[in-house]
Amino acid sequence: MTAIDAFLVTTPTETAPVPPARVPARITRAPRAHQPEPTHHHTPESVRDEAHDSMSPEQAGRLAAARAQVAARYGVTARRADTVAPQVAAAVAAASDLPRSVLDVQLGHRSVRRFLPGPLPPLVLPTLVAAAQSAPTASDLQLWSVVAVTDQARLARVADLSGGQECVRDAPLLLVWVADVARVRALAERRDTAVHATGYLETTVTAFVDAALAAQNAAVAAESLGLGTVYLDGVRDRPEALGAELRLPRGTAPVVGLLVGRPDPARAGRVTPRLPQAVVLHHETYDTARQLRPLAAYERRMAEFYRAEGLDGGWVGRVLTRLRGHGSLRGRERLRSALAALGLPSW
Repeated sequence: MTAIDAFLVTTPTETAPVPPARVPARITRAPRAHQPEPTHHHTPESVRDEAHDSMSPEQAGRLAAARAQVAARYGVTARRADTVAPQVAAAVAAASDLPRSVLDVQLGHRSVRRFLPGPLPPLVLPTLVAAAQSAPTASDLQLWSVVAVTDQARLARVADLSGGQECVRDAPLLLVWVADVARVRALAERRDTAVHATGYLETTVTAFVDAALAAQNAAVAAESLGLGTVYLDGVRDRPEALGAELRLPRGTAPVVGLLVGRPDPARAGRVTPRLPQAVVLHHETYDTARQLRPLAAYERRMAEFYRAEGLDGGWVGRVLTRLRGHGSLRGRERLRSALAALGLPSW
């Protein structure tokens, strides 16, 4: 059981409170005789009050603190926290009981490509987006968006456009992180203002960096909840076709995908060894000669790792093959022209 299974599973018309003593429960409210069940996505006040009454003082305090934290992130009052970010405060409050530290989650990261069947609880998506929006963003531009895909037919089509990986078809959730200057251009058009810099390479790079930072925050958040993730860089294989599938407007481009789901314990991934710090860490100035010395031992470790995974060769050979040139990137070598076609000329 993952940590997320300890949370309440709610319908889209409910917002889950912090779960009492890790016992899954469900808050329901019988519809009044003369009123339809609410169809909005924020927490009805009566449901919230009833849930609050059933909590211990400690649980109520954690939920109040979580609502204040979410409210601060979105610049609203605590009473509006569940409206601007549905179910996020409940997830934050519940996660306060989880034993894993941020470093534990980060150092224990592994790519998960096999997921258990079934949808994720509704609170997962808004919680991951809240974590993503808490990432740094250059000059507060926030030049990114994310498209959440759960429809099985669309997941299958996205898989066909991004390398044909089965994990895309099987995942309960795919988040496609998007570099986005379309929003700024729409705002500029409303004010009859020119924003020529949205076509500059610097702005494209900024948007890609913003999207990547947001995606990584979401990945860490997902894994802190006991979920598994794997990035999908295949979304850049055929970005124009994928953009059409997702109905991305001109001025946007897919940056990376993130698959999220409950890990299949029978097919758990392994932690992939990384380069020694002596290779990637330089003090004061870059030292080319020094960084190459520890690679021989790392190459041996990786050859053993790949053999255990049923793969041939070592790390160096795989890197050189991947970057040898035309054709080795499955179409991504034409990314600049694809970006121009998508409305990101990147001059």
